[in-house]
Amino acid sequence: YYDIFGQKVQYLSSDPSPVAVGQVWYNSTSNTAKVQGYQAAAWSAGGNMNYSMGDGGMSRQGGKSAALAWQGGPYPVTSLNKTESYDGSTWTSESTTPYQASGVGSFGAATSAVGAGGQPGGGGVTTTIEWNGSSWGSGGSLPYANLYQFGGAGPGTDGILVGGYSQPPPNEAKNDVKVYDGSTWSTDPATCPFAFYSGTHYGAGSSDCNVLGGYASTPPGKQNNHANYNGTAFTTLTAYPTVTAASGAFGTTSDAYVYGGNPSLSAGNNWDGTSWAASTSYPSGIETMYNCGATVNDGLSSGGNTPSYTNNTFEYTAASPVTQTITTS
Repeated sequence: YYDIFGQKVQYLSSDPSPVAVGQVWYNSTSNTAKVQGYQAAAWSAGGNMNYSMGDGGMSRQGGKSAALAWQGGPYPVTSLNKTESYDGSTWTSESTTPYQASGVGSFGAATSAVGAGGQPGGGGVTTTIEWNGSSWGSGGSLPYANLYQFGGAGPGTDGILVGGYSQPPPNEAKNDVKVYDGSTWSTDPATCPFAFYSGTHYGAGSSDCNVLGGYASTPPGKQNNHANYNGTAFTTLTAYPTVTAASGAFGTTSDAYVYGGNPSLSAGNNWDGTSWAASTSYPSGIETMYNCGATVNDGLSSGGNTPSYTNNTFEYTAASPVTQTITTS
């Protein structure tokens, strides 16, 4: 140990702080030998949703202990108006939404969330709804009927949706920027470098958002494009490792985790603000799932298509240093 780490094992009355990965010490108070190791990223099972559904809205700024999911499939069999909240272990049924839809845009927190657009069946809508912690109310209408969004970014008073699909005609993938201030939608003058629908958003809000993947209006269909929006302009970023749509994502624009996607992918990748690195995979192939997490270590994924709709919930723990007790086993 001395040759590798450069010092002898310390004999201490309490655990040291700060501590370096690989450091070993003996805690005389607890009579234990300890080492600072490294914990790999992992998914663990949470409580099941009450319904098997996906492709709906979720409080993207929520996390493992406070999340809200609403609307969605199973589509095209039916679109739902269900709402469920998660407290870290259990999903609870809440007030239903004013309309049924799948493919909705969404952002906000468990106590203040926004859903917009989507497809009730037979075309898109401009409807916006706001959650106040106990019930849904009406918000400002979208600039046009917009659907096949996947998520969104930001709190309920500073949300952003990029792109989507316009319906009725012209039926096409969009590249515009729609921003919500808590009551009204506005369209920013900037446009995304690529048009997409069922793409993935992650980030803090209207001035710090990354978007990736999704479908284009014309072949080759699914994309791996990736870009940042800073509230004024877009910057093209390193492409995602594979073409994908309806992927899950959480974290910030400089520290994020993206996983799954159409057609039922399971692979996960970490983004450090510059490049992608392969990470732990989701427990199964998954797409159109409910997903949220303001930080990469607070990720939650529920429901979705596997390819049948599921009510499974999984919680994500990012790779990180961890103190471990040394034993003889």
